[in-house]
Amino acid sequence: MEKVWSKFRIGEKIGLGFAVVGLLFAGVVWHYHQTLKSVLDDYQQLHSVFEVRKSLALEIEIEMAAARDAEKDFLIQRQEHFAEEVDQHLQVMRAKVTALAAVDQHSRQTAEQLQRLLTTYQESFRTVAEAWRSIGLDENSGIQGAFRQKVHRLQELSAQYYVDPLYTILLQIRRSEKDLALRKDPAYRDRVRKLIQEFRQLVQGSGLQATVKQKLLSELLVYARTFEPYADTALKSAEVGGGMGPFRDAAHRIEAILKAHHVPHLETNIYKLRRHEKDFLLRGDEAYATMLVEMARTIRSQIAASPLSETDKTLLASLLLDYQQGFLLLVAQRASIVTLTREVDAAARQIAPLITANVDQANQMMAARVEAIADSSRASVHLGLIAMYGALALALIFVITLTSRIVHKVRQMAGLLDDLAYGAPTARVPAVPGGRDEINAMAESLNALLEHRANFLDCWKTSMNEMIAQRELELAHSEAARDELLTELRAASIAKVQQLNAIRGRLLLHAKHIVEIHQRLRSAPGDVTTDDVQSLEHAAQGMVTLLEVLAVDNGTSPERAAGAADQTVSA
Repeated sequence: MEKVWSKFRIGEKIGLGFAVVGLLFAGVVWHYHQTLKSVLDDYQQLHSVFEVRKSLALEIEIEMAAARDAEKDFLIQRQEHFAEEVDQHLQVMRAKVTALAAVDQHSRQTAEQLQRLLTTYQESFRTVAEAWRSIGLDENSGIQGAFRQKVHRLQELSAQYYVDPLYTILLQIRRSEKDLALRKDPAYRDRVRKLIQEFRQLVQGSGLQATVKQKLLSELLVYARTFEPYADTALKSAEVGGGMGPFRDAAHRIEAILKAHHVPHLETNIYKLRRHEKDFLLRGDEAYATMLVEMARTIRSQIAASPLSETDKTLLASLLLDYQQGFLLLVAQRASIVTLTREVDAAARQIAPLITANVDQANQMMAARVEAIADSSRASVHLGLIAMYGALALALIFVITLTSRIVHKVRQMAGLLDDLAYGAPTARVPAVPGGRDEINAMAESLNALLEHRANFLDCWKTSMNEMIAQRELELAHSEAARDELLTELRAASIAKVQQLNAIRGRLLLHAKHIVEIHQRLRSAPGDVTTDDVQSLEHAAQGMVTLLEVLAVDNGTSPERAAGAADQTVSA
């Protein structure tokens, strides 16, 4: 680790420190933005999925309610534009269901079910609408219009056989005629005249055929003309011939004509028939259909028993039969409509819970998602705080480590310099050879200084010891003293040889370093770095210093030693 650390200069270390701290805080900022982006994405999903799903579900529910309202309006009022409104609302619903299917997988499944149910509902409603169209959306269309035409024709014909008022007036005329013969009172003649006029007006205003009207009016004219002589005779004398005469024959002919075109209570019974028809259409109770069938049977019996011609009987019976069959077909169609309407209601009831369930599910999922987002946000905030505090702690540790390494070496060098100034230091500052750190370079330089100083002092001390030993050896007077001094001289010489070997070893190291740099420069010409130049300079300076030590030790001048060093560097 120390080797790697020494490869960086102080500025690079400081820059690296700022870079590491910046990266840590950039990581904190990145985590914050990632948390914010995650929260925004979650809320975007919440809006784009759950909120859209809920909104579409509510819109589908509104459209379904509008379709049901239009359906009910059609069934009540039976107007075509309400059926068109149902189809329009269903078309809008299908578009919204398609949009719902594009939201997510759950919505797609719900949309598929809704599409099937909407198809069932629409087909059922169209069947009901078509059934009502076959019955008739108004009184003049469909089955209803057909049998109404028949019964209206039957009513028109029944008016031709409604002679009860005419027969009643005819009977009143005959009674007044006889009262005139019995009481001889002119008031009865006036009464007959008045009744004849009423009879004429009723005939003219009746629904009888034109030929029948003409016959009745002709016979009435005969009766009126022949009654006047009879009335004069009855008022003047008591002999009236038993009340017989041409007027009596005309009255009998009028009565025969009326009887030939008389079906008792035909028109009244037809009105009763229509009343049962209206009651059924209004209330839908099939009991009225049974009453209508019974009344039709009664009318048919009356027609069969009447003195009408076979042609007239056949016409009336066929119209009545067509009316009855059309009405019974309407009854059957109404029964099928009831069943079909139940199917429509069943299909609609299946759609409504599905829409409600979709809204409830969207609300539940939205609430769960909001809670999950809140939990995730709280966890992210907590993690962000941890990351921030962790980044601060790591930055502080890194800065303290970097500073302590620099300060520690600076303090060591300060202590060594202090020892160098006031003592003889023996410790060395730890340094990595070849390091680029300025503090490391200072440590190497300081260590080299201490080594040179120690070498110089050692050489000086050894030389001094050797000189002292030689001088004392020359001044010694006894053999014992000379032997002792020879031993000391020999020890001093050995120490000097050891120092020279140490200096030689250091010179060899500097030379090897110079050779390595030279070889690298030869392999890569022109690629000279500042570190190479500095290394060469340090090696040369070290060799010069060691050579100076040797020169001093051997008595050689420093200039000659420097020249020898220059020659060595040149070599």
